[in-house]
Parts: sequence; C-alpha cells; structure tokens
Amino acid sequence: MIIKKIIKNHYKKLIQSLFFLIYGKVKIQNLDLEKIKITKVKKVDGINVKKYNYQFLELKKGRVFTDYIENLSIISKNTLVKNFSFQQINGSLNLIKNQTLISGTPRFKKKIAGTTLVLTQGASGHFNYAHWLFDIVPKLIMCSQVYDLKKIDFFYFSKLNSFQRETLKLLGIKPNKFIDANVYRHIQCEKLLSVTHPNYFKKTIFFAHSNLPKWILYVLKKKLLKKNFKKFYYEKIFIDRSDSINNHCKIINNEEVIEFLKEKNYRILQLSKIKFIDQISIFKNCKKIIAPHGAGLANLVFCRRKINVVEIIPKNIKNKVYQRISKINKLNHKFIYLQNINKNQSGDMYLDLRRLHKFL
Repeated sequence: MIIKKIIKNHYKKLIQSLFFLIYGKVKIQNLDLEKIKITKVKKVDGINVKKYNYQFLELKKGRVFTDYIENLSIISKNTLVKNFSFQQINGSLNLIKNQTLISGTPRFKKKIAGTTLVLTQGASGHFNYAHWLFDIVPKLIMCSQVYDLKKIDFFYFSKLNSFQRETLKLLGIKPNKFIDANVYRHIQCEKLLSVTHPNYFKKTIFFAHSNLPKWILYVLKKKLLKKNFKKFYYEKIFIDRSDSINNHCKIINNEEVIEFLKEKNYRILQLSKIKFIDQISIFKNCKKIIAPHGAGLANLVFCRRKINVVEIIPKNIKNKVYQRISKINKLNHKFIYLQNINKNQSGDMYLDLRRLHKFL
C-alpha cells in the first residue's frame, strides 16, 4: 500500500513537471493591460449594483483551467487573473491557495476559436438546481448588461441537463453553444469573457448564499415569471427529497411523513420529475410548503407574498439561503431543526410527527 502511494506521488510529480515544461508555471503578478479589458457592471436590468463591485472581463488569448470540482483559474500569459479565479476548499473560498499556482495546468490545451464566455465554477454549479439559479443564470444576465450574448460563440460550462436546457430556452440562449468543461479542462480562447461571481463575497459558499443579493431574485422573477406556462394550483405541497442522489437532508421516516401529510391534503412532489417551467407555476400558485432543506426550495423565489414555508433542516446545516429568499419575498418562513443522524442509508433526520403536527 505504501509502495503504491509512493509510485503514485512520483508519477504525479513527473506529469506535473512535464506540463510545467509545456505551459510554464502560473504566478500572481501584474497583468499585461494591452490584452485585458475590465468593465464595471454598475446596473443589472436597471437595478443599481455598484456596491458589489462587479466586473466584466475581456481577454485576448486567455486560458482557462478547471479541475471540474473546486478550481477555476483564468490565466493571461501565465498570470492568474484575480477576482475572476478562485479555489473552493471544503466550502471555503480562497485565491492564494489556487491549485494552479502549485500544480500549473496539467491538461493538454484545447484552442477555441471565436468568443467564449466562462460560466463554470466547479461541481457546485454543474448539477445543483439552486447554484444554477443563483450563480450561473445571474452570470449570464450580468454579462448581457455589457455584452451582446448573441455575439458569443461558445459558453464554457458543463454538459447540460434538462432543467438547464429549459432555462436557456426561456432566456433565448442556444444550448448547442455550450462546451463541456469536464471534457476540456484546459482551454485557450481567441477571446475570453468572464464576470466576477454574483454572490461569492463571504469566506465560505454557505455564508455567501445566506446573504444572497436581492437583485438576483428580482431579476429571476422578472425574466422567468413573465413566460407563458401551464398553470398548476396546488394549495399545499410537500417536497419529497427521497429521489436526491445525496444522502444529506433526507428524512429517514419519509414514507410515514408522506402518509401523514396526504391525510392533511398535501400534494407530494418529487421535483426531479417535474419540468422547470411547471415548477415555476407550482410555487407561484401554492399557499403552504413543507420541505427538507435542499435545492428544490430555490423555487421560493417564484412564490407570492405571505405564503407559509416550513423548512426541515439538520442542526449542523449553517446555510440559511432559503430563509434569506423568504425574507426578501416576504414569506412566512419557519424551521423544524432536527438532530443530525449519521450512518443511516435512508437519510440523516428523523421527524417526529407530533412536532410536524404543531406546525400545521
């Protein structure tokens, strides 16, 4: 076992040295301003966003490297472009510890002709519904304030899933222009575009989302609620999270809870099986929501004022993003805090029906 580890480390260093020879080391230093243009994003759909110091980047022959999990590096002539690059380490955000400063760019480079907008940010944004709505879509909207999206040849992100394709269709963006960052981890663009992150201001992702800027919610509602869609009228809904690929924030006695809520005339919904545009309608028209903490609650952004929300959440979860949305949208938001249960294949929370009954 020890010998295998030693061999693996030596191989890793050998590969790293090889790519250092090909592409050189990445450093933090002064940028060549002749190849880089930075524009301030002062307004988004008429909303003043000056206090966030958003910036839009245009870079000739810029490079992008990502490990597809935690790292995003935007590079100009082997110089890491600050504010547009970051490293996530166990949920914490850090530039100084950016992995490319240590390991370089250990993937063969793919040259991309034309203009490319960088949207990727690591695993958090690729598949998670909430990160898509609150991170990636706002990047598109921010970019559109200073650059015509129709003039962009490619969008560097990930292989798109169904709700992402639906969102792009509503926004008038062609999905076939997207380049999969998992296939091409290292690219060089004829012209690279990027925007600073819309909400990663705090030291951790969790605190960042818990302080989500109001403009993101206002603009999402403005862009998406005006669309024509089939109307759903479910007065009371429960979000069944048992279909999640993750084990966290799942209710161990989920079936028992579902049977109890059915008796109270709650509609049981698994959002992964519902079209994005239908989710918008469901949340817009409902009056009472009960749900475990999870990405499905991002749909609170589409709710009308004064509806009742009960969020079931383990005590160890610090992310208060859905409470933040409720506060902005003026919803009545309450928590049921439960003890975190480890090493249970069915979930990590047990909900006593007597506690749930009190909230009804």
